[in-house]
Amino acid sequence: MAKASDADVRISNAERDEAVETLGVHLSTGRLELAEFEERSGRAAAARTRGELEALFTDLPAPHPDLSSATPPAPLIQKAGQLVTDPAGKRKSKELVETPASKGLEAVAGLAFVFGIPGAILLTIFAGAWWVFIPVAFVIMVAGGAADAAKKKATPGAS
Repeated sequence: MAKASDADVRISNAERDEAVETLGVHLSTGRLELAEFEERSGRAAAARTRGELEALFTDLPAPHPDLSSATPPAPLIQKAGQLVTDPAGKRKSKELVETPASKGLEAVAGLAFVFGIPGAILLTIFAGAWWVFIPVAFVIMVAGGAADAAKKKATPGAS
């Protein structure tokens, strides 16, 4: 069984479905009567927390549904006005961090998309200048790619 704090963690549809399937196993082995299976299945389908599902299996032997993915969220701390989910500073080495340059290039790509595409459509309709799509697409692709390239790898201990 899980710790008391784990009982309040919300569960997913997959975990509810697995609980109903596991109750079906107990029905097929004769541990549950049909009426009790229907009642517990209804409660499993309506369950919102890990504790509500675990309560359905307290008097039943294995198998039980695997609720290991329903774990409490990481603690949040506030640092420099932002919520941070990694208070220990243990970031994955493959994680990329935005830089001012990457944010600026993303803005350029976004502006080219928001204004360039409609502008190119209007120029195509009214002036027949279909070729305007080419530089707009080029700017979007280059600025977007450069924004990804401008991001740097996270350094352990940095937030």
